Amino acid sequence: MILTFQIKRYNSPNLTMMRIVTCMLVLTLLPCFGLGQNKIMGKIVDELGFPVYRAAVELQTTDNITYTDLDGSFELSSTKNFHWKINISSKGYKSESFFVLDGGNTGAIVLEFDMDLKDMLEDDGQASSPPD
Repeated sequence: MILTFQIKRYNSPNLTMMRIVTCMLVLTLLPCFGLGQNKIMGKIVDELGFPVYRAAVELQTTDNITYTDLDGSFELSSTKNFHWKINISSKGYKSESFFVLDGGNTGAIVLEFDMDLKDMLEDDGQASSPPD
């Protein structure tokens, strides 16, 4: 006599719910552990408070460079997780360097107008003050 066993798959509602919760937990935590990227975000404005478009923002000692968008916002990624030094440059403005601490948000960074450009405009008479 041959004995045959049939294995029933046990699918209780508790087991199914536990599988769903486990999958959701793994998918939620995957970006935290999988990428290991730290983001540096900020906004570049001029002395008048207007956003600076296409300013180059470079992470020092790397080739990682990005440009600001129409709002003057930028975002960089780095594998380093403590503090960073960023270099900012744009035509018509003085180049600046800033340290960004852990947390990666610089807030608004103000670029000063290049004095050579101001002097050029004053010499042409376009930006000079009115006569007394």
